[in-house]
Amino acid sequence: MFLSHEDLKLQFGVDLEIGKFLVDRRVPPDNAYWRKRLLYLNFQPGYIFIPLFADLQFRLGIPKKELMSDDYMNFAEAILNSAGKQEWENLSHADHIKECLALTQPVNKNPSLLRDLTYYFNGEKEKASIQLGTPFPALQRGDAYLFTLCYFPFDQELKQQLVEAWYALICFYLITDDLEDMKIDFKKNEENSILEAGVEADGIAKIITMLQWSHDVMSKINPVLANRIDFYLKTTNIQSIVDSFLKEKSKV
Repeated sequence: MFLSHEDLKLQFGVDLEIGKFLVDRRVPPDNAYWRKRLLYLNFQPGYIFIPLFADLQFRLGIPKKELMSDDYMNFAEAILNSAGKQEWENLSHADHIKECLALTQPVNKNPSLLRDLTYYFNGEKEKASIQLGTPFPALQRGDAYLFTLCYFPFDQELKQQLVEAWYALICFYLITDDLEDMKIDFKKNEENSILEAGVEADGIAKIITMLQWSHDVMSKINPVLANRIDFYLKTTNIQSIVDSFLKEKSKV
């Protein structure tokens, strides 16, 4: 479905100029992330997060001019190309991270964040100066995009805010995606945050708590997006979705 900059503004609160810039952007050639796609953006979580996170960065203080520069966009698209190769071309996760590091180092303006991310992806996140990761590994599957933040210089306080905004955004979209795909992911033995949390009451409570946390963080940055999360929480019966999965699973 076509996504316009008006859609991004009215439905998600995205700055009109940022939205138009990204909607109008051409699909990068030979980029595995946009494999066989004709439009730069759509409503799917793997693409709509791009303007939503760009808008969050702008709201938190990253200059719009920098966010819309060709140098930054080419760098961000190269990071996503590596993610696409991991998805479609059997690039290992370790090689994906090595590739992202190699792409980041020439444009790095934030040595502190790059050091934190290096610790994190090396399995030493306790050495990082900020909290990285989530309770469930499935919600970390897009974290290599955090390398794109290294393009910008900022202090420790803004670093914390940007990373928190990332997790608030991406956890909401990945959880909703995992709820929808729970049956398929179970059959294919693919990572899924709902299955990792557990399908008992305690696991469901943890997922709802994470969604509420996403809402609370987002309400301080983008109230329009926070309202979408709140609506989802109030209109989605997560227990019913899990019960349906368990019922079907019992038939196997």
